[in-house]
Amino acid sequence: MTLQNNFFRILSETHNETADCYEITLNPDHFIFKAHFPGNPITPGVCQLAMVEELLSAQIGQPLRLDCVNNIKYMNIISPIDVPQLQVRIFHLQPTDDGYSLQAVLANDTTSFTKMSIRLAPKA
Repeated sequence: MTLQNNFFRILSETHNETADCYEITLNPDHFIFKAHFPGNPITPGVCQLAMVEELLSAQIGQPLRLDCVNNIKYMNIISPIDVPQLQVRIFHLQPTDDGYSLQAVLANDTTSFTKMSIRLAPKA
């Protein structure tokens, strides 16, 4: 299942030599939030990983899949009600022999929600 344009939408994006930054908005009416959790929606960690995967796949023009999670820290809850917009920043993007390694942060102007160091590989 693709999350972009359904679970989240890109409002804007910027790219420079140090980072790629996407301003996104979450869809609080998406069925995932109805199950996770009814009356108190929380963005699942797997969806946070999938958003980064989809954003980078679109950026490089190649479908990618999660290969390895080196480190991930869920520091604050992302509720689509309390935090309808956030930034996804991808940095330290490095090609590897079998894909890409990168770090990503999901944050808004005042709070960091998730930090991750992951490796993505081309989908077979």
